[in-house]
Amino acid sequence: MSHVYSIVPARSARPIAGLVAVAGLAVGLPGCCDGCRVVPAAQTLRVTIEDGTRQTSTGQRAAYSLFMPQPDETLPAPPFPAVVLSHGFARNKQLHRHTARTLAERGIIVLTPNLSSLLGGETARTRNIENLADHVRWLRARATNEQDPLFGLLDPNRIALVGHSAGGAISFEAAIELADAGEPVSAVMLLDGVPWSRTLARADQLRDVAFASVRSEPSDCNANGAILDLLAGLAFATEDLRIVGASHCDPEDPTDCVCELVCQGSTAEARAAYQELLAAFLHDAFGTANGGFNAAVERLAAAGRVVRTPIAEQAPASP
Repeated sequence: MSHVYSIVPARSARPIAGLVAVAGLAVGLPGCCDGCRVVPAAQTLRVTIEDGTRQTSTGQRAAYSLFMPQPDETLPAPPFPAVVLSHGFARNKQLHRHTARTLAERGIIVLTPNLSSLLGGETARTRNIENLADHVRWLRARATNEQDPLFGLLDPNRIALVGHSAGGAISFEAAIELADAGEPVSAVMLLDGVPWSRTLARADQLRDVAFASVRSEPSDCNANGAILDLLAGLAFATEDLRIVGASHCDPEDPTDCVCELVCQGSTAEARAAYQELLAAFLHDAFGTANGGFNAAVERLAAAGRVVRTPIAEQAPASP
């Protein structure tokens, strides 16, 4: 595999509208949050961004951004944990850049790769799952290369997968593939995930990993809350966490006018709730905090911003 990259200081850039068919309608719409950032930077760690393109094990080339916190002698030292954050159908990595930078400022390395097209049915879905697993292997390999910027910076034993929409289905299945290969990840989090039929059929195969799912209100954009079917099929107990009033756009930061037009808008409050829960879950899963996720859920639930519903462990199939 090969890759080319450049390292630049953290910066802002305008997102590329992913839903080309309606992109023209997005121009000049009021109330769009293009370029906004809902969580102010804590400025705890300086961040550099590596923008590049790499060839995966499937032979495809994937553009990516890698957000790397830089060590500070006054703060906890590396190696830092890492997360691969996957965008949704017909979207792109730019629509998670603020989230990625915010996490990096708090000591988590974040890789945001572009997915390849999902329009090719099962072949395209399988290819994206394989690409995501390969991204994890690539990060781990770089962490062992003394000539690489990730050497000593990234902890190869603490990598999580996070996915929005179809990126959630990809993250879920890639976690299963990596575990089956003896290369498990530490955690999986789905942000208004939209599982495929094949994902639902594999629900009980995800095991021995920290897991959370946060969703928006049911709508056409999230297959009317189809993630509930996945949660019901898990082999372990979990919770359904629904952010009150949130849309399918709210896991993105920044989102754009195209998503707001198609998926019923977006609010800074809902985007902030997603980011708070994501950061708290990852810090708990990585052992850099203890109990922060449950505390965040309880606080948001008490404020009426989150509804939490227990999902019982699936009963074992009869022999």
